Amino acid sequence: MTRRLKTSVEIASSRKSFGYGAIESNSKRRKPVTKTASEVHVLTGPKRQTASATAREDRRNFTVLAWMVRRHLDNVSRFTPHFRITSDTKEVKEVNRIVKLLLDFHSRPRKFDALGKHGRDEWMRMFEACKVLSGDAAGLKVNGGKLQGIEGDRLGLPGIGVADIPGKPSEEGIIYNSDGTRKAWVLCKRSGQRGEQLEYERVVNDSDLIFDAYWPERFDAARGVSPLLTALAECADVKETREWLVLKAKAAALFGIAFIRKNSDEISPFGTQIVSETAADAPVTEATSYAQKMTDAVNSRGIINLDLDPGDDVKPIESNTPNPSVVEFTRELIRSVLLALDIPFTFYDSLTASFSARIADRNEYEESCEWKRDKNVGVLDQIYGGWLFKMWAEADLFGFGKALKNAALTHEEVGAALRWVPAGRPWLDRTNEMSGHILALSAGVTSVPRICSAYGEDAYEIAEEQKEYLDKCGIPILYAQGGQVPVNDILKGAVINGNDKTAK
Repeated sequence: MTRRLKTSVEIASSRKSFGYGAIESNSKRRKPVTKTASEVHVLTGPKRQTASATAREDRRNFTVLAWMVRRHLDNVSRFTPHFRITSDTKEVKEVNRIVKLLLDFHSRPRKFDALGKHGRDEWMRMFEACKVLSGDAAGLKVNGGKLQGIEGDRLGLPGIGVADIPGKPSEEGIIYNSDGTRKAWVLCKRSGQRGEQLEYERVVNDSDLIFDAYWPERFDAARGVSPLLTALAECADVKETREWLVLKAKAAALFGIAFIRKNSDEISPFGTQIVSETAADAPVTEATSYAQKMTDAVNSRGIINLDLDPGDDVKPIESNTPNPSVVEFTRELIRSVLLALDIPFTFYDSLTASFSARIADRNEYEESCEWKRDKNVGVLDQIYGGWLFKMWAEADLFGFGKALKNAALTHEEVGAALRWVPAGRPWLDRTNEMSGHILALSAGVTSVPRICSAYGEDAYEIAEEQKEYLDKCGIPILYAQGGQVPVNDILKGAVINGNDKTAK
């Protein structure tokens, strides 16, 4: 039987595929992944420990990574509590006063941290740092309304004492209810001479733990994944490249000047001219070494003056280190590393962009920070709205329970009224930014409280301070710009400070 060979048209037609090229296997690119594994098998317990340890080690030794983590923490972990229930009744005003007093009282290190080391702001900063480096973190509720910070690697199956764990924990260290919700966590403690081992400590109820994580965008995931994992390999590349470039520059610096001698006589290392044996009767001449002359001039901090012999020459040994192309490639690697936390490159090098580009980068970065801030706001809501307000009301701390009863309010309503406003962003151009806010107010697309919140301020507190100042001084306050309607026309018929006094 004769087999017919395919024509070129038939071969080309057989290669056509009505589908996605990324999932087609061929010799031009890597083989596609054919199966999706659960996240717990992608990042197992030992791999999770390795990832956390690597991230922390790189942060200790790589300045760029340490800086970008600090920059991230500055923007997503600082919050100011704003609390206000609008009412003119004496009872509600008392609730407002007590809640503000409680929030300030509880922010202190000895009232917030179980070990008394960190206040609320610093504790939240460290909590976010643990999430960034390890993927997740937790806070253990302690008697007295305090929190004990738990680093993410301490949650999970330990290397020592696994047989002593009650229940049936998963590989992530979680004990589940029958409906799939979390019931408890396996908590470990550090042991060993250097604390590098994890030993079983106890099982903690999920209701006693405030947990948050950077989820890997999968509903099946039970633990968080550090956003730095995509950048750790490039961090190592940048760090090693810099070290090699520094070593190369140092090696090039060891050889500074080359002396070129056209004289055939050999010169000893000490600068003495070596005379041949055939001329033994000739007098020995001393020729001062050029290198010795330079050394003497440098030591005396004088002018280097080399009186060269006829035919001799001196040239500097130059090395293009680091090479400009290598420097540019290293900058691109750093740019890629910063993307792990959505930090614009203009934050790292502001000289490479115009002022308008920096404004645009900041606005985009603010947008990327919103959901990260919302996660920490959720943690604070769990701490206060879901736990402390109820405990304080039952204990009647500072008269809180009695004040709620007199105002006919519940601790849930108080928790809903509490807002956590991100710390204010810095002004880049105060004049232009304020002009933009004034235009937005004129168009009715924003409000003074919203503008103040963008800079971490409470518009109501500012208004109360102004009112107190005006009441004591008895003078009005006016905001106007040049070219506006004359002040007398603006004040004509106005009511100052709510009184029936008319400006004249």
